[in-house]
Amino acid sequence: MLKAALQNLGCSKNLVDGDRIIYSLKTAGFEITEDFSEAEIIVVNTCSFIREAQEEAIESILDCASYKNGGKCATLIVSGCFSERYRKEVADKFPEVDLWVGVNDWEHIFKEKFSTKVKKPFERKLDEPIASQYLKIAEGCSHGCTFCVIPSIRGKFVSRPDTDIIEEAQWLYENGTKELILVAQDSSFYGRDTNSTLQKLLEKLLAKTQFPWIRVMYLHPKYVDKSLLSLFANESRLCSYFDIPLQHISDPVLKAMNRPTTGKDIHSLLDNIRSIVPDAAIRSAFILGFPGETEKDFMELQRFVEHARFDKLGVFPYSAEEGTKAFGMRPRPKASTATRRCEELMLIQRDISRELMEAKVGKTIDVIIDRVAEDPDFNYEARSRHDAPEVDGKVLITEGNADIGTIIPVQIIGCGDYDLYGKVIRKP
Repeated sequence: MLKAALQNLGCSKNLVDGDRIIYSLKTAGFEITEDFSEAEIIVVNTCSFIREAQEEAIESILDCASYKNGGKCATLIVSGCFSERYRKEVADKFPEVDLWVGVNDWEHIFKEKFSTKVKKPFERKLDEPIASQYLKIAEGCSHGCTFCVIPSIRGKFVSRPDTDIIEEAQWLYENGTKELILVAQDSSFYGRDTNSTLQKLLEKLLAKTQFPWIRVMYLHPKYVDKSLLSLFANESRLCSYFDIPLQHISDPVLKAMNRPTTGKDIHSLLDNIRSIVPDAAIRSAFILGFPGETEKDFMELQRFVEHARFDKLGVFPYSAEEGTKAFGMRPRPKASTATRRCEELMLIQRDISRELMEAKVGKTIDVIIDRVAEDPDFNYEARSRHDAPEVDGKVLITEGNADIGTIIPVQIIGCGDYDLYGKVIRKP
């Protein structure tokens, strides 16, 4: 049996695509291997959102190309966002690549090349931990943020039919998923192109599935309204976790970014979340060093972060991407200035996070057991309802035994800046 390997890069949405690529290869009769030197076919599923992702894609392509001489690889395929964005420009620079596959045509090309016969559009190989799985509810983006290349790569926002989403969700549950994580470029925009809404989708998922936890990632501040918040407040199976990239708080910067919300709108949104969903955890992200951002704008953002006290926060230096409206904007703060601002903001957030973590010590919370801990000082790595995989902190279990994939109560006995330490509560 021929063997195939996948190098998967990028976000959780790419992870879902990678799962489907592996399933397609298995359906075509390939054995999936993690040993690239043994693979006759290697697929590199790429990201291209910012410069660092492009550099990682190129490095991975070159690494995998080495197996055409030093391994068994006969076919090297590059798929995903980097391929969609640059394949015409770079194909001649990578003669080792046999096939360039875009984000919307890989399924057709795989079917044509490998005679795959996928029975259902959502069937895929599920990676560990099985208990937590992403479900992509839409493709593309119709927003016009001046810093973002996604619409030019993946096209306008297109919602998946809710019947397909529910069928896939039921399939995931039947295969052991406990935590369903909905993802899209903007999950809160779901259904606005098909006369529906995210709220309606969530109501159907709650009615037709039995997941203990349903988490939603990537919400746009413009579309998180009081009705949606009330649903989260009243449904315990919806994780009270709000992942809302705000990008900035200064009105001049928000306007330059072509964001439809003002600083006042953002303050009102946070007030609404915390008044309607008292146990909410809010995660956000900001871009520092955007063209035109002044020290005054940055100081306003510092004050805002101190006031907002986000549970989770990510900050990123602005990446000037060709093909975006912001690419030619000036003046552009120096890269060193953007880096300094990121570091200063995260120092503020670190202290806030530590205080929020310390407030949880002594409490009992439910966690999902992700895996056996690599660090011998801990038994397991787990997460609370307020922690998403990969991007947030962990609950590290120091005492007690548990089954992987279960949701159990633990007592919090200590903390770090971003992680909690807990012990399994013994049954009487």
